[in-house]
Amino acid sequence: MINRELVKYGTGKLAQMPQVVVVNKIDAWDDQSASKEEWEKGLQTKMSREELDLGLKEVMAHTRLMWMSAKEKDGLDDLMTRLSMFVTKVKNAHEKIDS
Repeated sequence: MINRELVKYGTGKLAQMPQVVVVNKIDAWDDQSASKEEWEKGLQTKMSREELDLGLKEVMAHTRLMWMSAKEKDGLDDLMTRLSMFVTKVKNAHEKIDS
């Protein structure tokens, strides 16, 4: 949906750039013991984590899907490492093209 918006209202170049999809709030799926009062107001899980994983992978043109919990800092280091490597790779590719 975001890529369609980028193509429709932008130049389309951003939608064609390499992407990483990050799903946050995995603690909401993983914490079965949390009472409703502990959940964020309005947060409701409409599908299982596995269903979301499968659905995202079906529509993504790549396999860069990551899961994290900012609240618990779970997956945050992996995300920062992956993004750093990813940015370096894209930057190096652009430098080769420009040379």
